[in-house]
Amino acid sequence: MQDRNLFKISLIMSTIGTFLILLLSEYSEVELTNIGDLNKNQLEMKVKVSGTVISARETPGLYILSIRDSTATIPIVIFKEDPLSIGRNAQIEVTGKLTEYKNELEIIAEIIRI
Repeated sequence: MQDRNLFKISLIMSTIGTFLILLLSEYSEVELTNIGDLNKNQLEMKVKVSGTVISARETPGLYILSIRDSTATIPIVIFKEDPLSIGRNAQIEVTGKLTEYKNELEIIAEIIRI
């Protein structure tokens, strides 16, 4: 009888713990990083950068922005869902996944704030 109760308590606590970890990871704020501080050790991690749009181009299926801060420049990839209304010289903040394409770092945008 006591083993059964211990099993139930363990199952409940592990379920609650898993739920809390998922909740915290979903709502935790990503810290703003200088573009120049991004490196390959952060690949596939969520990052947040801000800067000025220095170029914007459209390709079939996506938009590619280049943004610059005081430390460096990085491409931002945005998959087309709606028309993009961000132009040159706009100040934006981007949260997304840091990836590598043709040996260069880029960010796959998840959230863009103007």
